[in-house]
Amino acid sequence: MPNKLVQAAAEGLPKLTRRLFIGGVAVASLPAASLARAAMPKQPMSIDEFLAKALPAEKVRYHSNALADAMAEMHPDEFGWRVQTDHEEKFVMVVRRLPKRRDV
Repeated sequence: MPNKLVQAAAEGLPKLTRRLFIGGVAVASLPAASLARAAMPKQPMSIDEFLAKALPAEKVRYHSNALADAMAEMHPDEFGWRVQTDHEEKFVMVVRRLPKRRDV
């Protein structure tokens, strides 16, 4: 099949100007912003409410990150801390991040 450029007929298409396009984009974005605002809870959820409703994996993530934060407070001179969770071997590990090595 030949690859030719074919001009489309402009019949039946509305005249599109920059002002109409920008106005349409602004109007189209309004419902999404109002829906996002309506979906947000009025007050932030407390930790106790979160833990009461959380799935087990979410609880593991929350507590392991809290442990990493506690280790960072306990050892402020260290570089940083990371969490490794393995659900197959059933362990959670919080270790110090090693600085990136540069090969000279």
